[in-house]
Amino acid sequence: MKNKKINIFIFKLKHILPRIISSFKKKKIKKNSDFSNFESLITDKNFSTYWFLNNYKIIGSFFPKDYNKTFNYLEIGSFEGLSCLFVLSYWKKANVTCIDTWETSKDRSQVLDFNFENIEKKFDTNLKDFSIKKIKSTSEQAFKQLMEKDSFDYIYIDGSHNGIDIFNDALASFKILNVGGIIIFDDITNIYEDIEMQPYNAFEKFYRLHKKKIKILYLKNIAVIKKTNL
Repeated sequence: MKNKKINIFIFKLKHILPRIISSFKKKKIKKNSDFSNFESLITDKNFSTYWFLNNYKIIGSFFPKDYNKTFNYLEIGSFEGLSCLFVLSYWKKANVTCIDTWETSKDRSQVLDFNFENIEKKFDTNLKDFSIKKIKSTSEQAFKQLMEKDSFDYIYIDGSHNGIDIFNDALASFKILNVGGIIIFDDITNIYEDIEMQPYNAFEKFYRLHKKKIKILYLKNIAVIKKTNL
């Protein structure tokens, strides 16, 4: 664990400038009243966890200021639907695609002790008033389907927390991301045991590969990048 902490410290040093800028952005965003009513909007919904509430104002700040705008949104890892509900509560014309297995993962990076049959039912109930495209499969299989005809303006990667999966999801996402589009990476500075690649390693590897084609908009525990060219 000591070596992992040293390595993530080095990662943070390498990206010190965007991290400092992001710290100022975070303070400004937290004071903003945008989306302040979201927590009251979900009081009649059925959620067992509220992890997304840690970052929803930050994530929302990178979405269109015009709530009437139509765009294509993809999320990898939907769980009970809180992040999807956030998007659809404000951008009602968004075309939303959700990918999740709704099954217990064998991966040690993030052990979730839930009954996933019930989790999926909560997802369906929480989003019953909205029109979405639900894909129940691994992201690897889902991307094979999406590559054929779909493209997206916003992609939220919050599925497997194993760095290898994050990297592969990022590569596939970039291929179907429109120029000017945004990818949001969740929990990139978390450290996990028993995995070959940490989330921050996945982000760093993706960044090195595409750094001439992307711009970092935000980099703290979540990362937000913009695709600037093909």
